[in-house]
Amino acid sequence: MLLVYNILVGFAFVFIMPYFIWRYKLAIFDKVAVGIKQRLGFYDIEKGKYILIHASSVGELKTITMFIEKLRKIFPEKKILILTMTPYGYKYVLDKKIADKVVFAPIDIPFCVEKLFLRVIPEMLILVESELWPNLIFSVARKGAKIVSINSRMSDKSFRRYLFVKEFIAEILKKIDFICAREESDRKKFIALGYDEKKAVKTGNMKYDKKSEVQSPKSEVRKKNFGFAEDDLIFVAGSTREQEEEIVINVYKKLAEEFLSIKLIIAPRYPERCSEIEKILQKENVSFIRKSQLPTSNFQLPTSNCLLLDTIGELTDAYSIGTVIFVGGSLFEGAGGHNMLEPAELGKTVIFGKFVKNFQESAELLVLQKAAFQVADKEEFFNRAKELLNNLELRDAMGKLAKEVVISRRGATDNNLKIISEILKNA
Repeated sequence: MLLVYNILVGFAFVFIMPYFIWRYKLAIFDKVAVGIKQRLGFYDIEKGKYILIHASSVGELKTITMFIEKLRKIFPEKKILILTMTPYGYKYVLDKKIADKVVFAPIDIPFCVEKLFLRVIPEMLILVESELWPNLIFSVARKGAKIVSINSRMSDKSFRRYLFVKEFIAEILKKIDFICAREESDRKKFIALGYDEKKAVKTGNMKYDKKSEVQSPKSEVRKKNFGFAEDDLIFVAGSTREQEEEIVINVYKKLAEEFLSIKLIIAPRYPERCSEIEKILQKENVSFIRKSQLPTSNFQLPTSNCLLLDTIGELTDAYSIGTVIFVGGSLFEGAGGHNMLEPAELGKTVIFGKFVKNFQESAELLVLQKAAFQVADKEEFFNRAKELLNNLELRDAMGKLAKEVVISRRGATDNNLKIISEILKNA
């Protein structure tokens, strides 16, 4: 099966790669073309032993930042190399300096993967969340290094797809020494695919443990940093996807008819979509400015009602000044929802849609504890947002409950750290 996989990936590589090389030479970079030399296996890495951590994007890296900090304190002599998939993830690691080295993960074909290991001797491979790259996993296993998956999750869609190639997936999973699942439902899916149930344990969701990046300055200072006045009401729509921005903007316009001081922050999941969102704002006659274009001397925006967050690493700060918070990827099927725990940790009442399979248990818990609103359509979205804007006591009470939910579920980071520490000590 691995041979078949490599043949298929090889064919895809032969036909698709010339296109990305062309884009690379023209400097027309996108999420795939950036770092193309490293993706092909050409790395400038000091030779030596490393703990490899594979984390695809900024979301996963934020989740494991505290984990890495604690791991480095326990094993200060060990070097950590992060493999990431996106330019945003790459930049995040460089900015936060959380590892000894960060590179783009190699394309999962033997030629590219093995070139990485010409320079890197793996002591352990740590897979974050849902990464199952066959050649990377088989190659590390052949070199005798331990492999652990942390914060492991598996969507229903992935599970159904994996069932068609269950024998192949089982062979991949057998190479993993331990799986630390987010939820019991995730653990059961891995076992159903052939993984040894004795090596799979529910350790909890590390997103509950994620260290807040907000340094708790005065509220009015934070608002000014985003171009707003102290008494403005702020409607934040975070991690939005296609089609959602139109709904968010329409809800905002209706709210603005009753709340004259309300302002809007739209933070798309992918900042490169800001140009697309600008067209919608122009069509709806909503004045806007990008965060990157804010004047440095005067943050007040007397004529702009919407701020487009086109920068990286500021979403948490945006949530912290929000009066009403919506978390996107949840109004339509496909994305599976995004992290509603981040604003909840800040004591904010969160609104999200009904398509949240990536955070199903967290969403259900928040709703069950009356700490969040889950909405079915645009009308309910508007009504819940209006209810929160009208009722300060309700906002505060639900926000307090949301924070308590997050605090009560903490501990996954230390659970995973204990398991990995024991494996490394006994290696």
